[in-house]
Amino acid sequence: MTEEQQEPHVNIGDIIQINKGTEKGEQAKVIAVYTNSVAVELNRKEKNGNLARTVINHSKYEVKS
Repeated sequence: MTEEQQEPHVNIGDIIQINKGTEKGEQAKVIAVYTNSVAVELNRKEKNGNLARTVINHSKYEVKS
């Protein structure tokens, strides 16, 4: 496997820092790990009171903890 094809070093519950895109600069909690991306909960709420969620490509974040 090449470096790009290796499994990501992120686990459910990890905190990531988003480095690119509309959520740049925000920290988020990983709720699911996929082949090319992760699903995260952001630190802000939507109008319905739930935490905002989005999917981030592995190249657009770094793991904080």
